[in-house]
Amino acid sequence: MALVASCAALLAVCVFATIVASAGHRILRLTRLEFASDLEHLLCASALGVMCVEILLFAAQLARSVQLAVGIVMLLTLLFAVSDVVNTLARAYGLVWRAGHGSKQEKLAIAAVAFVVLVEGLAAMAPPTGSDALHYHFTAPLLTIREGFRPNFFLSHSFFAGQSHLLILSGLALGSPRLAMGLLFLGGVLAAAATASLAHRWVDREWAWLSALLFLLAPAVFWQLSSAGAPDLWIAFFATTGVILISRSHEMPRVPQAIAAGALAGGVAGTKYTGCLVAASIAVSFLWETRSFARSTIFGLAAMVAGIWPYARNFAWSGDPMFPFLLKWIAPHRVNAYALASYLADTGASEHKSFWQTAAFPLFAAIDTSHLGLWQFLGPLVLAFAPLVILAVRNTEVWRATLCVWLASALLIGGTSGMAQFLLPVLPLALAAVIAGAAQLKARGWLPAHYVAAASIGAFLMAGTAGLLGYEHSALAVATGLTPRQVYLRERAPDYQLADFVNRTLQNEEEQGKALVFFRHVYYLRAPFFYGEPSACWAIDPSEYRNAEQWRRMFREQKVRWVVRAKNYPLAIARPLHQLEEEGALVPIASAEVEDFHGMRITGARETINVTILRYVLE
Repeated sequence: MALVASCAALLAVCVFATIVASAGHRILRLTRLEFASDLEHLLCASALGVMCVEILLFAAQLARSVQLAVGIVMLLTLLFAVSDVVNTLARAYGLVWRAGHGSKQEKLAIAAVAFVVLVEGLAAMAPPTGSDALHYHFTAPLLTIREGFRPNFFLSHSFFAGQSHLLILSGLALGSPRLAMGLLFLGGVLAAAATASLAHRWVDREWAWLSALLFLLAPAVFWQLSSAGAPDLWIAFFATTGVILISRSHEMPRVPQAIAAGALAGGVAGTKYTGCLVAASIAVSFLWETRSFARSTIFGLAAMVAGIWPYARNFAWSGDPMFPFLLKWIAPHRVNAYALASYLADTGASEHKSFWQTAAFPLFAAIDTSHLGLWQFLGPLVLAFAPLVILAVRNTEVWRATLCVWLASALLIGGTSGMAQFLLPVLPLALAAVIAGAAQLKARGWLPAHYVAAASIGAFLMAGTAGLLGYEHSALAVATGLTPRQVYLRERAPDYQLADFVNRTLQNEEEQGKALVFFRHVYYLRAPFFYGEPSACWAIDPSEYRNAEQWRRMFREQKVRWVVRAKNYPLAIARPLHQLEEEGALVPIASAEVEDFHGMRITGARETINVTILRYVLE
């Protein structure tokens, strides 16, 4: 049954991709935007179609029944797209036909890409286990479905949810976490296709497909495509497609092209805060290529319409469109200094960056050894092959746009955040560029260097394939039914056993109130809850909750009936909670020992944790 459900979800993703591409195709046809390349046309159509769906889904959150509203959005999209489905499929068939008549090397590269996509697609059908996914990527949309569209200052990372999180919401609203994961997987596949499309501007199809394969086998990418449960690869797709569109500035109708390019930049900015840095680089590239104030104004307005919605939501909820990072200037009296310091440290924004640390970012050479994880491993090929770009670079639109967005985005990310994982959106640009340089070695007769480059690529492909199969074997087992879902989650999902114990203990108690929990990964928590870890909870400032009476008041106002203590309370707020226990206001009602990861999951170390559920005695 698991394999059937996984295949059905992947089929639904294919249907969704066809519908949004057809919707985008109709938009391009109505605006008379036409690409000579079928692949470029389909990529741009898909990007525009997805962004239109995301905007409609944002409105769907406001409905009383989110599930019904999501269904209506999908139906409206289908009705708009149906007239262009045949033309879209015809263009897709053209790509398949040309691939089928390609060289043996091209067919081999395509077969390798297809194999990797199949493995990663099946792995994506496993239940989400990524830390951020279980904390807020999946939790925030799920709470919107359950409780409605409202601010949640307890789970304050929910303010970080961007427009592509609405694809997660749509999958969950339709009753399928597999579909939600599949829609994130789709963003990665489209990003790989965009990588190949951009590379094909400089190299033949064999090398272009190779660039897509290298992208898919980067550890950070196959992690994002499977268990991460994050929408970052949609930024990579929008950004790369935006570069392709800008490189056609002088071939298309000016106003429609400016609107489409601006919309893509807006889609980048609307997905994630750091996307604003990439979007700014795209805007600079567009201005440089068009040298037109009027077109740039249209570009800016389109970007605002396409990407402003999460920022407008945050402004309406908190007064800070980029909550909480601007609040210290907008309303310093409302700042939770404890939580803000944690956010800044978590994103790397509070650390000093030297010139050389920032300079390493365009080469993808920045690794934070204190926080190692797959999200940092983007591959060594950009660093190794970057000098070869000089062999291929020319003063053309496509080169100028690619280098501008790649280098400017990397420098901005390195200077403001300093976290390598935020470079993922520009990895397709960098890979396409360095592959173009590597392809020049044989053409120039530099055979020894060509063989070294080929050996380096081969080594990366073998290491990437081994890493993919080694990392995804557990996900593949549960997606195909070889491993029961419950067993997989108990072994692979952090805090799952904690959540399961709370669910079993508090089942049928939903009407009594909510539980206050301090463990981070709350997606699988079905009992109504508030998240209270002060380092990631804006509503609980340790400087304001210093005595038992303040906690009593909060419990009454928020209707908190239970408190879950896993091993210990967070140190910053432990004293008044222990005082409540001593006073008999918090009474233990259930206790158990559960297993969980000790430290980062990558180490595999586990520990036994004593968890106690306490009832708040109403006064």
